[in-house]
Amino acid sequence: MTQVDHKASAQTVVRLLRNPGLASGKPVLLVGDEVDRRATIAALGSLLHTVPINVNVTLAEALIDSDQRVDPSAIIAGLSSGDGPLILDRIQILMLPQLRFNTVDVLCRVARRRPTCVSWPGRLDGGRLRYAHPDHPECLDEDVSRVTVVDLSTNEGPEQ
Repeated sequence: MTQVDHKASAQTVVRLLRNPGLASGKPVLLVGDEVDRRATIAALGSLLHTVPINVNVTLAEALIDSDQRVDPSAIIAGLSSGDGPLILDRIQILMLPQLRFNTVDVLCRVARRRPTCVSWPGRLDGGRLRYAHPDHPECLDEDVSRVTVVDLSTNEGPEQ
């Protein structure tokens, strides 16, 4: 089993977020074991002097308070003041089928507004982002071409 250097992974993400040519307006997704993602997100928060955002809680509150269809990317992009990078954690609400969000599309629209790093709760499999089992209603299977992936399970650089 490979030991993940969370601080080095966080530094890689910072370089991606601060260099528009590297991420090209794409969200940076951290993929890997939950413990490694959490530790890397914490290290990233320390480096950027910002607090990771629990999307499940904040987006749920916004949806409850609204009586109309909302743009989740606008809500998420506005969750933190300023124009610095966003660190998004616990994004499972975006995968709920009843909300009819295209998760990767929402994350890409957020990243066009602000540099964005996302803790991806699924896995990377053969160049595809996966979330949930294929028979599950929340199943997501998306090509990685629209995002930049930092795969913590391999300790390798970004995959674009």
